[in-house]
Amino acid sequence: MEKVFSVSGYQSLLKTALDAGYTFVFFNEPAPPGKSCLLRHDIDNDLDAAMKIAEVEFQLGVKSTFFVMLRSPVYNLFGRHNHRCVERILELGHQLALHYDEAFYPDIDRSLQEMIEVEAEILGKMFSREIKVISFHQPGPRILKNEFKLKGFINTYDKDDMKGIFYISDSNMVWKHLPAWDLFKSATENRIQLLIHPMWWVGDGSQNTEVLWDKALLDNFNRTIDQVFETEGAFGHRRTVSIR
Repeated sequence: MEKVFSVSGYQSLLKTALDAGYTFVFFNEPAPPGKSCLLRHDIDNDLDAAMKIAEVEFQLGVKSTFFVMLRSPVYNLFGRHNHRCVERILELGHQLALHYDEAFYPDIDRSLQEMIEVEAEILGKMFSREIKVISFHQPGPRILKNEFKLKGFINTYDKDDMKGIFYISDSNMVWKHLPAWDLFKSATENRIQLLIHPMWWVGDGSQNTEVLWDKALLDNFNRTIDQVFETEGAFGHRRTVSIR
């Protein structure tokens, strides 16, 4: 069992869960008999990494939910390359959901409920999907304390929506509770919500969070340059552009 943050380590994690008898299900599906896992990805910065993880899951017969941001400071969801990444993820049989930045309030006359509804409608229309599940980006106290009740959506942080489901996350490459490999191998929890951030799993297992963040930023920047060269005549000849 390879317990490292790498593609092979992720394959090992999923195989451990499957060997232990866990079925992977979507958030809006009824719980099947036996053990099940709600596998979730919050895409904070890199849709290319998300697509690679989606391919790994598809090869193992695993399905998951990808939560994407409309207001990511790093990637343009509707840029050509990223749009194709999402389309590929959907082709592989995964589910699309909204990763909402609670800290953003562009219109004081709109409630948080209304803003989520607006973003969910935009996302759904762009990819021809009904968006019914929400995860919050860096949720604040009122979300974590269950003080905000979201209507018409499943909220991955709502204690009522997630009642009876054990939560584990790889946030900042630090496992909450115990490593997921050990949790699945023990098979002590019947229902699990597993949050995986793809950016941590596309390296070779030796990089820390800062190195992987830098990689994500640089990769997104280079893809932007590629699209500019391919689509914007005024850009001129292909050349190397560096960030300082």
